[in-house]
Amino acid sequence: MGPLLLFAGLFALVSTVSAALSVGSSGGMVATSAISGLFDVDVAVLSALRLLGLPATIEAVGHAVLLALATNAIGRLTVAAAAGPVRFWLPLASATVVSIALGYAAFATLPHFEWSGPSAVTGS
Repeated sequence: MGPLLLFAGLFALVSTVSAALSVGSSGGMVATSAISGLFDVDVAVLSALRLLGLPATIEAVGHAVLLALATNAIGRLTVAAAAGPVRFWLPLASATVVSIALGYAAFATLPHFEWSGPSAVTGS
């Protein structure tokens, strides 16, 4: 029960801070996603998606999600480097660099779609 309560508390805190920082600009959401991504990707992604269409554009949410994933991967790599020998974390470092580069390349080159609100998702 403890980990669940910790996750719920962290999610509530990040969601509240993200919403407060996103008023008028989506820069706060991106910064919050980067920081919270170090600990947990789920909180950062759900917080960014919750703000989609309100104060945040689809590009800003995309940047926030990718940044959360990248900082989480870097955080895991840091823990691996601190916990084990080079033969343990070097393959993880290679995979991390490749995945971050591919994620950024996909976001930069694939077409971007316009968000038209909840009706685009629900069909109503």
